[in-house]
Amino acid sequence: MKLDRRAFLTASLKSVGLTLSASAITALLASCEKSETSPTKSGGKFKIDTTSYPELGYVGGITSVSINGLNNDRPIFVSRIAQKTFAVFTTVCTHQGCIVDLPGYAGNNCICPCHFAEFSPTNGRVVKQPNIGSATDLPTFASSFDITTQILTVTG
Repeated sequence: MKLDRRAFLTASLKSVGLTLSASAITALLASCEKSETSPTKSGGKFKIDTTSYPELGYVGGITSVSINGLNNDRPIFVSRIAQKTFAVFTTVCTHQGCIVDLPGYAGNNCICPCHFAEFSPTNGRVVKQPNIGSATDLPTFASSFDITTQILTVTG
């Protein structure tokens, strides 16, 4: 079968387009592979005055706090899980390193805006895996709370 010039060019361009599309899809999928990021532990102790954060005035409250020298200078979540107990964990998603959002409402999960992984607001554990790939629990930081001074000390 003899192809005219137009049919030949159309077939050739379709082949080139298919090849380029396959390469682009492969690159896209590779960019979504698991790329866990963990905070660098400094060993330092960082103080948070919980009275400066109204969200921490009640059990179930959660907020995001930035502290120089802690969590690679990226924000952390501070969650009040009992009258005298707090959970402190990174806001950095273990899937792709995006900053995870605070819950929109009380009782909701923390959600990564990049691939929609969901994490518990009380301990940072994975509640729902991302749309592509997988995530692990958000790394935590040790903490202690002085109820008299309302100071939370976080060990980095």
